[in-house]
Amino acid sequence: MKGTEDAGASAELTARFATEVDWMKVVDPYLPGPDGQYGPDLLERLWSPDLRTADDAHATLHFTCCGDGGSVWPAAPEVLPFLVEAVRDPAVAVMVRTQILETLAVLARAGNDAPARPGPRLGERWRTAPAAWPAAWERAVDALLPLLADDVEGDEGVRAGVAAVLARATHRADDLIGHFLARFADEPHLSAAEQLVLAVGELAPHAVERREDAVVWLRQRTTDAGKGEEPDMDDDTDAWLAWMEQHGHDVRPAAVVALRRALRPL
Repeated sequence: MKGTEDAGASAELTARFATEVDWMKVVDPYLPGPDGQYGPDLLERLWSPDLRTADDAHATLHFTCCGDGGSVWPAAPEVLPFLVEAVRDPAVAVMVRTQILETLAVLARAGNDAPARPGPRLGERWRTAPAAWPAAWERAVDALLPLLADDVEGDEGVRAGVAAVLARATHRADDLIGHFLARFADEPHLSAAEQLVLAVGELAPHAVERREDAVVWLRQRTTDAGKGEEPDMDDDTDAWLAWMEQHGHDVRPAAVVALRRALRPL
């Protein structure tokens, strides 16, 4: 069995790793036999206070779940609930949480592509996803959605990553566009606000009821300078304080990109 390092996960969580995951499916896809078999300690190490240990665990989980990113391997639906749990837990290093979100985005893209492709094109591999993936992905979307507004325990990089992942949930485009538009008004950080705009652009072509609203909203963002240039605090402290309390962002460059995506044919 690979891996023996200690981790920082709670005893309750560790017990769930052992009982809720079919570890016979969590294997190195290119290393058959006992040397390619993993166990609960792999998930435990995501919670390690040692950043290198947690980072190495994530890298292994990424490869075990999606290899080069072209497919969803059987390990993915098994460990997905705990990858989401790690993203939600501020005890996990922010860098690791954002990396996990990048893995989830890769899995979501591969999962979306797999059923739509009847077979490989010249020079391509088959794109596959296990039968358990759609239901696991749906539960993950529900669990990630509250993190869009996680201002206390969250981080703008995590919120931006969550928006990028949820932008892959094209089957829920109408619902998610509503959440993104609502969150944009309250998002205090530019990087997360920009990702919300890009996410609206990704989902708009898949929306039925909210597509026109999304396009109109994106057009408005292409000309909206937000709250404008930051005043000089030394010249006018009150104006500076008022400016700081506003959440308006200049997302015009991101909005131009998003609008192009929104108007593209499927």
